Parts: sequence; C-alpha cells; structure tokens
Amino acid sequence: MIDMSTLPVIPSPILVLVLILVSIPVLFVLLYQNITSKPARHNTAIILVLGDIGRSPRMMYHAESFARHDWEAIVVGYGDTPPIPPLLELPHVHLLHLANPPWPIILLPWALRAPIRILYQVFSVLYITLIRLPIRCEVLLVQNPPTIPTLALAQLIAYLTGTRLIIDWHNTGYSILAMRTGDKSPLVKVAKWFERRFGRNAWAHLFVTKAMEEFLMNEFALEGKRAVLHDRPPPHFRRTEPILMHELFHRLITDLHPPLPPSFLPPEETSTPLTYVPNHHTFNLPTHHPSRPALVVSSTSWTADEDFSLLLTALDQYQAELNDTPSKLPRLIVVITGKGALRSQFEQAVQEREKTYWTDIIVRCLFVSAKDYPTLLGSADLGVSLHSSSSGRDLPMKVVDMFGCGVPVLARGFMAIGELVKDGKNGRVFETGAELGQQLIDTLTGFPEAEKLRNLQDYFVKQNNIPYSPSRRRGSLYEAEDEWSNWQENWDRVIHRGLLTRTL
Repeated sequence: MIDMSTLPVIPSPILVLVLILVSIPVLFVLLYQNITSKPARHNTAIILVLGDIGRSPRMMYHAESFARHDWEAIVVGYGDTPPIPPLLELPHVHLLHLANPPWPIILLPWALRAPIRILYQVFSVLYITLIRLPIRCEVLLVQNPPTIPTLALAQLIAYLTGTRLIIDWHNTGYSILAMRTGDKSPLVKVAKWFERRFGRNAWAHLFVTKAMEEFLMNEFALEGKRAVLHDRPPPHFRRTEPILMHELFHRLITDLHPPLPPSFLPPEETSTPLTYVPNHHTFNLPTHHPSRPALVVSSTSWTADEDFSLLLTALDQYQAELNDTPSKLPRLIVVITGKGALRSQFEQAVQEREKTYWTDIIVRCLFVSAKDYPTLLGSADLGVSLHSSSSGRDLPMKVVDMFGCGVPVLARGFMAIGELVKDGKNGRVFETGAELGQQLIDTLTGFPEAEKLRNLQDYFVKQNNIPYSPSRRRGSLYEAEDEWSNWQENWDRVIHRGLLTRTL
C-alpha cells in the first residue's frame, strides 16, 4: 500500500496554467519598464529587413542615405550575403544579424520548418530591437513584403518604444502568395486581412510607384504621411570602362559552369570574349573586341513572378534568325545573376538547347558580389527584365540599376511599367516570348554598330550630359521629381528634406 502523504505535492494543471497566465503580464510589465527606461536618441533609425540584407538593395540604400546624413543606421536582418561596400565602410552604419535556426531544423518538412523559423525569427528580432539595443530609436523603417510576421512585429516594436514607423511598400504580400496558391485560397484572404490590419497605420508610408500609392489608399485606406520614392540607381552605377570589363571577365570566365565552349574563347590568353589588348603589347590598354558577341544581362530572384520560359522562346527565335542571316546578327552571351529555387530548372533547359540547337548563344547563371554587380551591368549592351509584378504596381529594381549603367532594357509589360520604361526611348516593352525574340533581333541587327540599339543608348547619353545643379531643386521646383537624379539625390528630396526635416 502506497503512503500518499509521502509523495511530493504537484500543482494541478489548472494551477500551472494560472501561474503561466499571471507570469506573462508580469514579464511584459518588466520588459516594458526596461524599454521605457532606455534613453531616446535623435537621428537614429532601425532598418528592419526580414530577409538577407545583401539581397535587399533598396533597404541597403536607405541605410547608406541615413548614414550620409549622420544618422545612426542600425540594419537588422540576415547576413547570408555581403552587403554593398558603403555599409561596411561608413562609421554610422551598424549591422545586427538575425540568427538562423539550428541546422537540424532545416531537415524538417516544410510544414514543421516554416512555423519554427517564424518563431525563431520573431524572438530574434524582439531580442535585438527591445533588449540588445541600449537606446530607443527615432525611426523604424520596414519593407513590405515580406508581410508575415514583419508588419505585426514592426507595429509592436514601434508601440513599445515610441518609435515612428515608416513602411516602405515594395509590393503587396498577399498578391505574391496568390501566385502560388490562387486568388481564391483562404490563405490569401487571411494574408490580405493581416496586411491591411497591420499595415494600415504608420507614421509614414513610402511607395515605389504612384500606382502603388493609389491602389493602397483605395484598398487599405492607409493612415499616415505618404510619399512616392521611385527607385533610382546609386551614383556608382555607370558605364564600365574596357579595362575594368577586361579584368572582370578574366575572373568570371573561371567561375562559369559549365565552362564556355572553345568557339567563345579567344585564342590569346590575354583576351576575353569581349575585350582584347591591341597589337598584343602589354603597355596598350584593353579595348572592346571588334568581333565580340553582344552581352545581354538579366537579374532575378528566380521567383514565380518572372517567367524565364519567355527568354528561352526568344532565344530559340534569335538562333533561327541567325541561322538564316548570320552576317547581320551577333552571337550572344547572356548572363543572369541571382539565386533562387527555380534556377536549376532553367539551367537544365539551357544545357539541352546548347547541346542540340544553340550554336551561337551561351547562357550562364551566376551570383556576383555587390562590388562586381555594377561593373557587370555597365559592361552589357542590352538588358532583359521578365518581372511581371504580382500586384502590377511595383517596379523591378534591376531595370533601375541597368538604366543607371546606361543599358537599354527589354521589359515585360504590366500595369506600372510605364513609370519606368518609355517604350522606344530607353527600352522596349513586350508581352510574349516571340515578341521578345523579335525585339532582340531588331535591336541587335548590325551589332556592334546597331542603329536601333545606339538610339536607345543615346537616350542615356543625352540625359547624363545634362549638368546637375543644386539650384535646379530650389524654389518652385523644389518638390518636382527629377527623373535622372540618382538614389541619394532622390532620397534627399523625398526623405531628408521632405519627411524628416519638415516633421521630426
């Protein structure tokens, strides 16, 4: 017989639940007291990136711009990819990296891995912004999407710290989800409710296009200050000199997989497919090879809103035309930068074509550093954008970068693309793969002296020859947007002299 009186007293489940429920408010009060006891600092900004910092160009540019105005820019996000050099060099930029979940979690099925990752992400963000930071910042800038849990986290942090929340609307998260699950999915309805509920109120809202602002004002009835901040290229995005192109492609050739076929490799070791040293004298500077292939570039995250089957169709059509009239069209080297899940599928399709059909076209996918990226773009003759926009109201940053390097772009058409690509002036707009193929043929006919390509390139030459004067932005023109400003000039107008100076 067991003597029940000798057993340890174990609280009942109800008592345990009561203790937990009581302890949560107590812990919350203690945390809140700890937060409010921290000093509030002017000219400090948290840039919250619930993604890889190095693959979030707009947010990196925000951080750099804050820092150049002597704000302390605290960038919170994942550190999987090196950021742009200024973020490592400017003393006012502070990178605080979120921790990835322990590696065994990666082995779990997606249904288990996803919620664990979100929880890990939530606690990591809260720890850094509420506990680790010794101050309360003046501004919290967050990009959307990703929407879940970003917007709810941002609202909580702003509420607890008294920070002014700025939401930078790149796109809508629910529309991206709808591309995977369908518009009628209950998940899309929940995501849209979440986005409206936690994105509606903010101290200020930024939009990448006018179309995005108009849509969200009607759909979400946003409350707070508003400003359209079109993407602009950073000042260091420009045409690449042949000597820099020569050095870059000497390095890139060794990284390409599979290697370039012999027909695309120059006989001289000192040359690249695009550049050579005249007369083989070491004291001569590299220059463009007169019989070089045309270099076409594209950038992508390999997501569902970019259909690269259109490019395959276009290149098939280009090869057929080149077979018929080889003298009027150049061979092509197509370089696609970026990482993503759909890349391997595209590369398989490319390899099959290069073995069986493409004799004058080479396509290679690679990931270049933030330092080499503008050099690569500035070396290109023509750009291609397959971004279709899940909402139809955002604009692809890659096109902005290419324009900054003076590269005309063939861009897939959607609702807001006209805010960036002026058809027939700085690029062309297409709807189908066949249309893209015909535009490649028309634009590159006669290369390297292709008349239609030169006309598109001249658009950037003329604009870049217009001298910039600060007086252009004063007086009655102060609020006018300059289409050819760089990122810093545009940011200064909209954010520094606009939102911050006038209201903080």
